[in-house]
Amino acid sequence: MRGMRNRIAHGYFDINLDVVWDTVQTALPELLKQLPAVRRDTDDEDSNRDVIE
Repeated sequence: MRGMRNRIAHGYFDINLDVVWDTVQTALPELLKQLPAVRRDTDDEDSNRDVIE
């Protein structure tokens, strides 16, 4: 993700739109499926910090 962001933010005219579109169509849906679990894990870590502090 970081590499894609850097490429889009700084690559300007050297961006292969086919690669971007393929990423949106294939990798992004998988990432969206995983986000709820990542968010739950992050929320759990935050609530555990409150107990420790």
